[in-house]
This record gives sequence, C-alpha cells and structure tokens, in this order.
Amino acid sequence: MFEAEAAWLERLLRQWAPEQLSPLLNVGSSTRAFRETAQPWTDRRLFQPLRQRGVRLIHLDSKDGDGIDLRADILSDADLPKIMAFRPKAILCCNILEHVREPDALARRCMEIVGPGGLIFVTVPHSYPHHRDPIDTMYRPAPDELARLFRPAAMVKGEIVDVGESYRGQVRLRPWILFRHILRFPFPFIGFEGWKRSMAKLYWLAHNYRITGAVFEVPPGAESGRLAPVVDRAEHQI
Repeated sequence: MFEAEAAWLERLLRQWAPEQLSPLLNVGSSTRAFRETAQPWTDRRLFQPLRQRGVRLIHLDSKDGDGIDLRADILSDADLPKIMAFRPKAILCCNILEHVREPDALARRCMEIVGPGGLIFVTVPHSYPHHRDPIDTMYRPAPDELARLFRPAAMVKGEIVDVGESYRGQVRLRPWILFRHILRFPFPFIGFEGWKRSMAKLYWLAHNYRITGAVFEVPPGAESGRLAPVVDRAEHQI
C-alpha cells in the first residue's frame, strides 16, 4: 500500500461513524511487522487513526504471524463460519483483486460477509507494473469496472488516485537496475514474457503509479442467499 493510498482511505473512512465500521475486517493484512516496519505509513496514516476513533480492527490473512488476528482463506467455505462469527460491518479489500484468478468470487464473498447495509472499501492498481504475490493477473480496473464487479452493491464513491510515486523512486535508490533493462533489450527471444515485463517497467519512469479506489454499500435487499455461490478452490488462497 502506498502512503497516498493509506491517506486517501483514511479520509474516506472518516465519513462514517465508528459504529458503522466496527468491526472492520482487513483482508490480506500481512503481519504487524509488515504494517508497522516494512510499510510504517500504513499503520500511521490508516490504522492508527481508526483505532483512535474506536474502530475495532480484525486483521485477516491466510498465514499465521504476529499481528494477524484471524487466519483464514476468505474464499474457503470451510473458513467462512469463523469469519462470520466476528460479524464485520465493513471490509478493507486492498490490493487483493489482482492476485486472485476470479475477482468476481472475491467480490461476492465480501458482500456475503458484511451483508445488507455493509460497507466494502476497495483499492486495486490501475496503472502499475506486473508484480507476483504469488500471481498477478494484471487486473487493472477503472471505477466503472469495479462497479460492475460488485453488483448489486452501490458504489458510493470511486476514483483513480495518483499516488505520487513511480519506478523513478526505485531507480533513484538502486541506479544499477536500469542496466538490467539495457542489457536485456536486444534479447527478446530469451524469455519473451519476461522481456515484455522488463520493457514495460520503463513506462513508469515518466508516469506515476495510480490506483483505483472505491467504496460500496450492500443494498438492503441483497441477502446472502440471493448472491451467486462462491466456489471453494485452492488457487484462491490469498
């Protein structure tokens, strides 16, 4: 998560009272060390203000680790009861959709968990290089595409956010990585897909990364039974 992304989310979340958000389920949370040390702005700009407002946070991930409150695969039917036991009113689904093979299944599951009147806060890359975690499907939606994905939930707000960062920042810290692109350029026949990804990164020397951010509200008539079922498959592990 970028610092500008965390700040954008916090401003958006501030529009709802704590009792409308709490408990707030943070899907794909990673560990406390990741949130507070590797990406300290995530805790400082997003989670700390939420805690100060009295919002109860539930950090969910598919792996164990310090700072993970609930180990579960959100797309597993077997894990669903223990997620539902927390009765989340809102969900943070940040930078997850590009890492699952069926984002529509994840959208349906989020709506099922929060239920009618629940809120789903979503961020996903809009202009960003390929990055494995462990896969990247290159899902890069605009707000209108997200709105279709999360139907019948209503999009309360959706926009494309320039995060003010780019590949230039990585090159500034490690200038030698440019030589990888230069050395690889004449040899597209040695791993063409990797060559394309390498060359594509050069685009972000001149352009900032951008994310699509949105918040959805599940309508009163969208009981979980009316949503299409989610298929439990191993590749959905996040």
